[in-house]
Amino acid sequence: MVPPVAQLYRDSMRRHRFGYALYEPVPFERLHSGMLGFLDEYQRWHPIFDLSDDTMVQAEGFPPLDHSQSAHQDTRCWGPLTTSNVSMTEVELEAGVDATALGLPFGVSGIVSYSTASGFGAILVCDKDIVSEGFDLRDPFLGWLKQNAKLLFSKYPDAKKHGICVATWTYSTTDIHISTWEGANNSVTVGCTIDAMGIGHAGPKTTWHRGHASSGWLNFTDQKRVTFFTGVKIKMGVFGTKEKPEPSWRGRPPIVKGKEQTDSDITEVELFGNEPY
Repeated sequence: MVPPVAQLYRDSMRRHRFGYALYEPVPFERLHSGMLGFLDEYQRWHPIFDLSDDTMVQAEGFPPLDHSQSAHQDTRCWGPLTTSNVSMTEVELEAGVDATALGLPFGVSGIVSYSTASGFGAILVCDKDIVSEGFDLRDPFLGWLKQNAKLLFSKYPDAKKHGICVATWTYSTTDIHISTWEGANNSVTVGCTIDAMGIGHAGPKTTWHRGHASSGWLNFTDQKRVTFFTGVKIKMGVFGTKEKPEPSWRGRPPIVKGKEQTDSDITEVELFGNEPY
């Protein structure tokens, strides 16, 4: 069975080490640090409630989180991010041909074509700065999940099937563009312009422009959305069975009993994101 595009994208973009890559970037109001939820079989995020909001947590019938430590926001610019098998070729225009023939603005400073010889390929282009933010410590969230595992799985059956996650770090922005393709004879053209002075005379600033793409572009420009996230996750299984750990999560997850659980149930605890490639 061929994996869905969302899974291929997630697995292929792991090389950038920003965490769990989302083929459908999630609105920040639905997925931010402290948000509890689950990913379904199509890798779509379903929020449940915000664990960092004590009032909301207590309204859902759970004890509040004991402690959390927020980190300072950080911003950075990303150039195009691609899968490892994507080749990059500089494009030189022939005499009498300008960049508009490739779907790019007139007068771009440089043009690059991205393609693959075979297999799955993907590229992510973000027009605006990326905001990196979250919590310095994951242990408080992991401890809370373990203590409340039985009630969580009882109240949210869908989460019991897929596992419950708490996001502890996100990379978000606006104006997100994704293109994916399969096999050879597919390509994406991207151009750039360079402002030598940059904003506030801070140095060169590169602006990326999307051109023609064999499979088109998915564009998310309506609001701030999360492109990658990391966090902690628990999964419930029946005693005596073994669930195959996600290859992107570090090591073998420990098996622990949640609060008020019996020996007939086990909880697998997993950390995801920031994994070695």
